[in-house]
Amino acid sequence: MSTDALQPLLARVAPFSELSEAQRDSVARRFSHQRAEAGSDIGCFEPPGRQGLFLIEAGEVELLDTDGQTLEIRQAGELFGHAISIDGQRPDYRARARGKVEVWHLNAEALAQLNRDLPEVDRFLKASPGERLRALQGGRRERLADLDLRPPITVGPQTSLRDAAERMAEHQISSLPIVDGEALVGMLTDRDLRNRVVARGLDGSRPVAEVMTSNPTAISPERRIEDALVEMMKLGVHHLPVVDPEGGLTGVVSAGDLLRLQAPHPLRLVRDIQRSSSAEQVARLAQQGPGILARLVHHGSEVYEVGRMASMITDACTRRLIQLALEALGEAPMNWCWTAFGSQARMEQGLISDQDNGLILAEEPDAEAAAWFQDFAGRVCDGLNDCGYVYCPGGVMAKGDWRMSWEAWRRTFDGWMVEPEPKAVMQSSIFFDMRAVAGDEVLAKRLHGEVLEQASHSRLFRRFLAAESMGNRPALGLFGQFAREDGKDDARGLNLKKRGVIPIVDLARVRALEGAIRAVHTEDRIRAAAEAEIMSQSDADDLIHALRFIGNVRLRHQVALFDQGKQPNHLVDPDELSGLHRRYLRSAFGIVKTAQKALELRYSI
Repeated sequence: MSTDALQPLLARVAPFSELSEAQRDSVARRFSHQRAEAGSDIGCFEPPGRQGLFLIEAGEVELLDTDGQTLEIRQAGELFGHAISIDGQRPDYRARARGKVEVWHLNAEALAQLNRDLPEVDRFLKASPGERLRALQGGRRERLADLDLRPPITVGPQTSLRDAAERMAEHQISSLPIVDGEALVGMLTDRDLRNRVVARGLDGSRPVAEVMTSNPTAISPERRIEDALVEMMKLGVHHLPVVDPEGGLTGVVSAGDLLRLQAPHPLRLVRDIQRSSSAEQVARLAQQGPGILARLVHHGSEVYEVGRMASMITDACTRRLIQLALEALGEAPMNWCWTAFGSQARMEQGLISDQDNGLILAEEPDAEAAAWFQDFAGRVCDGLNDCGYVYCPGGVMAKGDWRMSWEAWRRTFDGWMVEPEPKAVMQSSIFFDMRAVAGDEVLAKRLHGEVLEQASHSRLFRRFLAAESMGNRPALGLFGQFAREDGKDDARGLNLKKRGVIPIVDLARVRALEGAIRAVHTEDRIRAAAEAEIMSQSDADDLIHALRFIGNVRLRHQVALFDQGKQPNHLVDPDELSGLHRRYLRSAFGIVKTAQKALELRYSI
């Protein structure tokens, strides 16, 4: 095959994308084309680099360690053969074709010469992911507009499937926006062609409108790169059209664009979890999560983005374990909804988290159905524990008491709100942070909507809930001094979860119940409360900034412990902070105290 076909691919793959066109032309002539059949070994890299460098043109390649365990799965536009980074290690590995695969190969001698000719390529292939990011980007890119997206290739909705496929092959693209005039009306991907056309034997003369994804989710070029990543993870897609404020299509951002540095990334991890063949494989992959999140923090991500990504990883583990359980047990006896509570529901998880979940059943189960759901819940909760999401110390799990019919859930909430008493209110608060993860989402949404409406009319319950929230005061003692606490292993410091984050979470929950606000994420609740005039805009802004600052201090502390091989915790020694950060932290705690006083006055606590 002519190397002319390789040049457009090199233009999209780091580090070659950073070369001049003339340099890429020279590089392309050094590669040779190879094909591999499904299951065949492509190379054994012990050590990496010994057999040169490979670039995938089509298909998927599985990278396995010396014990035969899957490390990664790489796809078109990705490299292998060089040293890869897995949890900070550089393992030996081999590559195996998962199906028919086409690759371009640069042999070891040619690679050595290329590295001598182009030191920037050599640095990229040998550098750590963080070093690559700094060298390639020369500073962190914040917005999608900062990415060098190619002008979009488009077709109309009446274009034939055959012509659309030929257009995609001609331009070496895996997604094709469908436009009607200037308006984006759909997206066609190579996956659509495989699953909706080839697999069904659909006539290639049919219009793309019959198989495209209509009205696809789009994103603004001014949005942060992390927002695009989270949106892809949430939707389970690998392409997002980028549309400017006037509605004009400016490009398509793909998973490949975000993963072009070849570094481990949440989107890749979620993708691999979704493809796991066993609960054991899900658990192995989940162990990569804390390390990936820590590296994101090193690259500048903050608590808001990391919390969302961490929760997406938990969601992916949960959904895959659920699917594996269904494959083992067969069809469920009735409709059900797996529901997350607490930080997972709020999408505010971090490097460490236990599991808080429940199972809503459409109706009261008989003995046989009850046994089926008990087995089902046990498989999922046990799998999550193996993933590192340890069993909830308070027992809030679907494998325990929190697996019941919709009507039973409704009666439980009624009991908390109709005749509230302190202990019940304390136990109930986490359940108002509710989000459907899998199954019949209508069950959770209907339950959430009804209990919000009831809570908004139950001032007595909200008063009890507000009073309970005052048990978590900011970590300030007399005269504004920091209040240190003792923890495990002689740890001592400010408990920024219990005495920093949780007080704000509790405040936002009470305000959300007051206004029957459906939002669950803490920042979203605070903003919605301000919009509903439940609290002032300035107070809401102050509280959000306090939450972010406290959360970031805690997150960076946990990452520092993780980097040292220690168990992350919530205890931050204020003496380890700069004088400026101590001052900011004291101010943040002051904001929380002011907000708590306002809540006390409102409910006469």
